[in-house]
Amino acid sequence: MFKKKISLSLLGACFVLLMGCSSASKTPVLEIEKQVLHTKVSDSGQQLFVYIVTVEPTPVMVLDTSRPLSRSDLKAYAKHQRVEDSPELKLLLEERAVELLKTALADENYCSAGHKINQVYWRQRSVQLRGACE
Repeated sequence: MFKKKISLSLLGACFVLLMGCSSASKTPVLEIEKQVLHTKVSDSGQQLFVYIVTVEPTPVMVLDTSRPLSRSDLKAYAKHQRVEDSPELKLLLEERAVELLKTALADENYCSAGHKINQVYWRQRSVQLRGACE
């Protein structure tokens, strides 16, 4: 009886562990190609910045249409994401750019009293954060 309870407990623990691993979301890796910080002082004396982060291009997934598509081909195609096409990846890049901006401002010793991002612009593979020092 005692061995049966232990084996059921172990089986349950293994099941929970496997389910947790299989349902874990895989966040795509965004490889940063380039990041640039531009600084400027406005006519009124306010310190401004523009920070641009560009990611490496993601290749377009091409399907072989000479043969019927399998279910696994369709699943792979549905999961394939590019920054240019995915709002999820764009938000992920924007969050990453905000983190990198903090580091870049600290490295340049710019906006030591804090900063505020006023505008966000998107291009194909890049995000541009515009703001001012507080």
